[in-house]
Amino acid sequence: MKMWFFPERRLPVLSCLLLLYVLAGPAPASSAESAPVPVTLGELLDIVREKSPRFAVILQRIEAARAEVVAAGVLPNPTVSYGRYDLVGGSRNTMFEGNVQEQVTMEMPLLIAGQRGARIEAAEKGVSAAEADVEAEYAALVHETRRLFVKLLAGQERVAVLEETAREMNRLTAIVGGRKEAGNASAYDALRIGVEASGIATRLETARSDLAESSGDLAVLLGLPNWKPAAAGKLTVLGVPADAQKLLAEAIRANPDLIAAERSETAAEAGLEKARRERWPDVSVQVGTAYTDSPYSNTTFAGVSVEVPIFDRNQGGMARAEAAKLAARLEYDYTASRTRVAIERAAGLLVRRRETRLKFEKEVLSKLSGLKSMGEAAYRFGKGTILELLDSYRSRTEMRLTEVDLIQAETEAELEALRTSGQLLNYLDTADETSAAAPGNGG
Repeated sequence: MKMWFFPERRLPVLSCLLLLYVLAGPAPASSAESAPVPVTLGELLDIVREKSPRFAVILQRIEAARAEVVAAGVLPNPTVSYGRYDLVGGSRNTMFEGNVQEQVTMEMPLLIAGQRGARIEAAEKGVSAAEADVEAEYAALVHETRRLFVKLLAGQERVAVLEETAREMNRLTAIVGGRKEAGNASAYDALRIGVEASGIATRLETARSDLAESSGDLAVLLGLPNWKPAAAGKLTVLGVPADAQKLLAEAIRANPDLIAAERSETAAEAGLEKARRERWPDVSVQVGTAYTDSPYSNTTFAGVSVEVPIFDRNQGGMARAEAAKLAARLEYDYTASRTRVAIERAAGLLVRRRETRLKFEKEVLSKLSGLKSMGEAAYRFGKGTILELLDSYRSRTEMRLTEVDLIQAETEAELEALRTSGQLLNYLDTADETSAAAPGNGG
């Protein structure tokens, strides 16, 4: 099996996120209301880290894992016992005249086989695995958040296109109505333009409903009730290189799912070592005293007790640890294989999406600018029919909506390539820094 090892390079990031959440405290009930509307991508990611109950739940797993370290390092408690012997039948049965003998002992377990160190090591590896799991889930959450942000931008673009078309239809309706009153247009022309305007209005309402649904999906994802975000910015492609080999090399180094799988395997190995240590029985040291009165006498006691491992030698614990280690190894192999396939798929999809968009821009959009004016001029001067006029407007609207679809599809493919290669978080951090350093953003 080919092993990929990763440096624990994300620990400072997770520590900072955890500290940020702790300092921020629990999100108040009005946190959704105070979220900015509209929001930029940077503000949205701040909301994910600081206000989202979903991220708070994910982050708390690290604290649960750290509690296991505390539990593993605690020494076993000593046991104090007290006993009393009362004479039965008088002093004839004893060699002393007293009626009572009392005994006090203390027993202290000693972990001489290294169980405590193995438990601490396993717990610490568990923390490392939990941190990697949290980062993987955070990356998935950021990816889905970013995808919904792109969907929100695309929905707003569609609404803007249809609103513009609706205004144009209202203007054309007035023009056709004026021509009909002047005897230059038929009743069919007026009816046809009215039907077209109603159809555009229906599509506009549908687009607005879809936009409201996308906004609600984003609020549901982050667990923020009564929040209706709008996306600030323009829908554009990111420009991610579609190089499968480069993406795969980045994944080997930084894919959070692979890192989490590798850390889980390391934690499973530590768990197996802990189980091996715990097959040795605990040795307990005992000290005590026994004393009587009438007459007074006092004796001391010291001894050692140990469980004899004849039947139970922690076979069950070792079997479970072996199975967990094998499962972790298989999970790592599966994750590595799945990541490779996902990268090849994402890179291929990105190449096709990009080629389609570029071809569309070259062959269609470059010729679209004069379509509306030519159709309207032809109708004004009686050289074209109402159907040709409507076709020019319809074609322009459809092509603009197709452009939005193509940009959204390519951007989503870019996000998937960044996600599978493990570059998504670094890419967003770099983009934020570049945006902050741009002219006009300083202050």
